[in-house]
Parts: sequence; C-alpha cells; structure tokens
Amino acid sequence: MAARQGGTGVGEITAAGGGITPGPGSAARTPTASPYQVPLEIEEQIYSPVYGNIAVRDSRGCCSGFTASFTKILFITHLVAFIALTIFLGVQASSHPNPTYKPFAHFIPLASSVILSIIAACFWTILAVTNPAKAIKTSLWTAPVSALGCDVVILLVGDGEALGIGVLIVVIAIAAALYSCWATGPRLQHAAAVLSTSVNGAHLPFSASCLVLFVVLAAFGYMAFWTVAISCISAAEGHFMDFHIVYVAALLVSISWTMQVLRYFVYVAVARLAHAALAHGVRMPGGAVEAFCGTMSGPAFGDICMGAVLVPVIAAVRSFARAINALSGGNDEFLFSCCQGCCLSVSEKLMGRVNRWGFVHVGARGKAFCVASRDVWSLFVLRGMAKLVDSDLTGSFCFLSAVTGGTLASLVAGSWALAMDRDRKELALPISFYSFLIGYYMCRMMIAWPQACVAAYHVAYAENPQNPHLGTLIPDHLRELQALAAD
Repeated sequence: MAARQGGTGVGEITAAGGGITPGPGSAARTPTASPYQVPLEIEEQIYSPVYGNIAVRDSRGCCSGFTASFTKILFITHLVAFIALTIFLGVQASSHPNPTYKPFAHFIPLASSVILSIIAACFWTILAVTNPAKAIKTSLWTAPVSALGCDVVILLVGDGEALGIGVLIVVIAIAAALYSCWATGPRLQHAAAVLSTSVNGAHLPFSASCLVLFVVLAAFGYMAFWTVAISCISAAEGHFMDFHIVYVAALLVSISWTMQVLRYFVYVAVARLAHAALAHGVRMPGGAVEAFCGTMSGPAFGDICMGAVLVPVIAAVRSFARAINALSGGNDEFLFSCCQGCCLSVSEKLMGRVNRWGFVHVGARGKAFCVASRDVWSLFVLRGMAKLVDSDLTGSFCFLSAVTGGTLASLVAGSWALAMDRDRKELALPISFYSFLIGYYMCRMMIAWPQACVAAYHVAYAENPQNPHLGTLIPDHLRELQALAAD
C-alpha cells in the first residue's frame, strides 16, 4: 500500500516534465513501501530502490470522478439488463419454439467458437511472450490468409448479401497483405525488440498470469450467456420476436462494451505492475493480487468503462483519417486536400485527449482517464515520441492477431453451420459473423497483456529518458526516424 507524504525525503514526478526531481533528503528510503498506487486526496509516495521516495500528486477532479462513477454504474446496469434480456429470450424460445431451428447446426457452432477463440487467444499471447519477432511476422501474414479462408465459407451461402460481404472481405484481405509487405525492415525489428524488452523488463509475477486466466474465465462465462441469448433469437417465434433486430443490436452493443472493458481491465492492471518495474525498478512478486483487486474496486474501473467506449471510437476516426491521407496522396484537388486536412486535424486533437497510453497513468498514478491521456500524450510530444508511438507495430500486431482468431472461429462455425443445415444456408452468414466477434474480442482481451507492457515501457521512457532500466531502444529508433525524415 502506498504511503502518504511523511517527511522531506521525497522527489516528484510531474506530468509536464516527466522527470524526477529528488528532494533534499532523497537518500532516506522506506524499504517497506510499495509502488502500487492508491488514489489519495492530495498526494502519495512511491518507493523506488533507484530514486527513493517519489511524491505523485493526485489528478482526479470532481467532474472526472463523477463521470467515471456514472459510467461504472451505467456499465453494471447494462450487465443486469443483459441478463434480463437473456432470460426473456430464453423464456420466449421455450414457450414459442421455432420448428425450423436446429440446435446442433446453430447453437453448437457458436459454442465451439468460444472454445476455439480461447485457444487462439492463449496461443497468440504465449507466442508474443516467448518469441515476439515470430509472433509479429506470423500475425502479419495469417490475418489476410485466414480472412480469405473465411471468405470462401461466406461466398458459399450464395445470396446477394453474402456476395457483398465477401467482396468487402477480399478488399480488406488485400489491404492487410499490402500492409504486411510495407511493415518490414527497421520498424518490424524495433517492434519485436520493444515487445521482448518490455515483457521481460516488466518481471510480471506468475500470479499475474493466473489472474489474467481468471479474467478469461469471466469472459467465457459472459460469452456463454451471450451465445445462448443470440441463439434464442433464432430459436423463438411469435409477436415478441418481431423486434429481433432490436435484440440483436442490443446484444452486439453489449458484447462490444463488455469485452472492451475486460480488455482494458487486463491492460490497466498489467500496466500498473509493468510500470512499477520499468519506471522505478521495483519487482513485487505478491503485487499482482493487489493490482487486480485495486483496479476492480477503485475509481480506475469507472475510467476503464468510460475509456472502453471512447478509445475504439477515436481509433476508428484515426484509421479513417489515415485512409483518407493514403488515398489522397499528393492530390492537390480542393476536395481531397480539405477532407484530408480536416480529418488529420480532428484525429490529432482527439488523440491528444483520449488514447490507450493514458490507461498506464490510470493504473500507475490514479489519474482520471482524460487527464491521464492528455498528460501522457503531452509527454510523448515533449520527448519527440508522438510519431514513434503512433507508428508502433504492436497495435497492428494485436489487431491482426485478433482478426486471425476471429476469422478462424468464423471459418469453423460457418463451415459447421453449412454442413449441418444445407436447407437454410443463409443462417451460416450471421453465425459466421457472431463467431468472428467472439474470436476477435477474446483474442483482443488476452493480447492486452503484452500490449500493456509495451505501453508502460513507452510511458516510463517519456517520464524519464535517463531511466537506466530501459536501455537505448527508443532513442536509437528516434534517431532512425529523424534520419529517414531528413532524407
């Protein structure tokens, strides 16, 4: 547990400067203090064997605290509503069964996709931890190949809707393949080196792995309920099922928000541990339980619920801006140049206020999410790291790994549905789509573990570039980027 300020032997970490200013008595150290942060009203101390006692000011305003608390209550209310909807759909399926519904052809493929997605998620995480270079290279090429395999199943459905989705998947697969060809050389080597260094330098205790698996079990329980709910929509008929589009939309919103919350819960808890080791040289083998429980019970969980909504939206805007920039190229036409400049300007402003790196300070510093995002991005700009972190391949690796997991689950479930119910081939399309979401979100949640270590590594360097625990990977790559810009 973090200790309150109790003397003059303190230093201070400031968001603006990111450095550590030792106090006049920094030699006096408290060996029993812990690096794990608990928000206090004014400030707290973090003990570091390297820097001594470090005072960290609290950055939670009343408005931010209210917003986080409201979002947390809203998320819990949504879970209660989700359970109620599942029960309602189950009752409808039991009292008004659809005679054409075949559980073995419709429900079992979805249930199997949950198991398959957990296996794929564990595979990607273990590969990322044990062999980062191979993990990144594998994700770059398996994503487009597995997408094309999934596309074959969708095209076998044979209707116009499936044809349109199949064409879209082909375009996405080609774009992913072109990206894989582009993301080579120094960027790939740097991403693999940072992933390896950050995971090894984080010194995560074994208990952290056990707690991540506990979150996976929680996700499995949610997915089981969600699979039952989405299957009951097809298994029921009657007047209440006239609103099946509304039920499907509600369930899609629920799975997106819930799995994003679980993902960033793992992200914040692991980043809390990794930041302590990377920034302050502290290794606490028994701290995983404290980190996970503190993230769940403290105000950080409300920030996670809020960030789980905002970060994907900002990421989508950022991706759209990049796509517009790539399409416009050097075109000087007014429409292209205006749209390009507007999109880039909006995405830059949003990125400075809401970004996933802010979750590191949410866990390590107890800051409100928007405050943490702003402070961390200011540090990146101050250190000249904004372009480096924005172009880091770790985010692409996590996304493509999740896409691979999703397409594999979709391929298996869609093939099963087609083989078992040839008379209603059109049902294979929604089953493939739902299975993709299950596989994607499960892998995304699991792969948040190494991604959090990389984020903590970048934030720790931005706070103190002279940190002896971080090596020279970031400054070396910054010089490479500067050299390329000069050419």
